[in-house]
Amino acid sequence: MTAHGHTRVIGIIGPPCSGKSTVAQFLQSFGGVWLNADTIAKEQLLEPEVISALVAEFGDQILSSDGTLSRERIADLVFGESEASQTRLKKLESIVHPRTREVIREALAKAIADQAAYVILDVPLLLESGWQDECDEVWCLHVSPDRHQRLLDARGWDLAELKRREKRQLSWDEKQRRSDWVIENDGSVEDLRSKVRDRLER
Repeated sequence: MTAHGHTRVIGIIGPPCSGKSTVAQFLQSFGGVWLNADTIAKEQLLEPEVISALVAEFGDQILSSDGTLSRERIADLVFGESEASQTRLKKLESIVHPRTREVIREALAKAIADQAAYVILDVPLLLESGWQDECDEVWCLHVSPDRHQRLLDARGWDLAELKRREKRQLSWDEKQRRSDWVIENDGSVEDLRSKVRDRLER
């Protein structure tokens, strides 16, 4: 038994391309419920009231020709070093984040009520935003710098953009210190799954 009855709530953190999705999918295959905040936030951008609120704030320029939100145009407005960009980013977050948090809380409560074996909380800034208080434990993925660079290159990520976003976060050394388990993802996918399986069996 855990603080959540029969359900173990696991927060998962790690840099992009570090293996979080692989771990989450593996836990999902064992009866887990994967709550992916990024996916939920993107779904919020399809909600009419969110679209209306964003258009009221940023204007029709953020709409595509079919009337849907253009994530590329929004990104151009909010991702930048200028004070104006930072102000727009905070406004975007003030509209989308509360709705995302509410969806996650409702889904978490339902998974616990349904006695899911695991809930995987995959939330950016999990520690910074206090979500660790909802977790029975926090797992942190770690990859070596060289391996991480290769994984980023394979996905087409820009390292400068990654570092810019990380400025708003705790250092990864600090995040590892605050985690219950640091997973060294230095081998194959099956090696990673084996490590997770061993942890669950213990």
